[in-house]
Amino acid sequence: MEEAEVFAKLSQLQEDLTVRFALEDEIVKLPRDLKVKQELLDKINLEYIDEHAHSEAAKDDLRSLRIQYDDAVHARENSEKQMELISTQREFEALEKEIKDAAAKEQNLLKQLHVKEKQVHEFGDRLTEKEQLMILQKQEVDNEASKIEALLSEKRNQLSKLETKCVQYITGDITEDLYNKFCNIVKNKKGKGIVPIHGLVCQGCHIVLPIQFVNDVRSAKDIEFCPYCSRILYYEEVEGADEQFRKRIEDVEIEEGGLSDFVDSSEFDDLL
Repeated sequence: MEEAEVFAKLSQLQEDLTVRFALEDEIVKLPRDLKVKQELLDKINLEYIDEHAHSEAAKDDLRSLRIQYDDAVHARENSEKQMELISTQREFEALEKEIKDAAAKEQNLLKQLHVKEKQVHEFGDRLTEKEQLMILQKQEVDNEASKIEALLSEKRNQLSKLETKCVQYITGDITEDLYNKFCNIVKNKKGKGIVPIHGLVCQGCHIVLPIQFVNDVRSAKDIEFCPYCSRILYYEEVEGADEQFRKRIEDVEIEEGGLSDFVDSSEFDDLL
């Protein structure tokens, strides 16, 4: 197979691999989206459990306050009934103080009751809101799970077909070793596994390459990999690139020729 055909196949393989790797990423990411929604539902559930515990504690406090309040009311009423039975001023004063203390305790407990009743009512409202939020979030999680499962099934089917299609490129000049290497390059280089050389410059990493190496790429006898970015290279004719290439060759020839291009060696005969 001619090199042009190999590069054409590699370019097509690159397109298929790019789609394949994108599908693989989607298959990994889709469950993550569901996980976020599930984590939110778990958080709401924990908040509900915590709120419910506080609500039950507030209800216990409310029941205790009601008992204490009823006891205070009964204590005051009993003291008031005893007022009819006293016979001395001292007993009257003592009983009057007892009634005032009982009434004060009764009023204090009544205030606490109102505060606690309000708190219990607020807990109830918040719990109702949390329950509704839990129901909505649970529905969203269930719907998302069904949708994601359907998408995953579809994408896994697409991926399976693509994997089969990609493997079929392993024929002739595209060996299994080359195929595996190219797959890794495309995956690691964000979909760019085969790039051109313009002049002396790799268009993948934009590094100037050695002249002899570029000549090897131009000859297209073998598949060459960039020594810097590992991508597969091919030479592409672009305006100004050949001129740059030739100029670089001339510069190298001058550097290698040194003084021999400018000095006649016979001039040094007298020194020998």
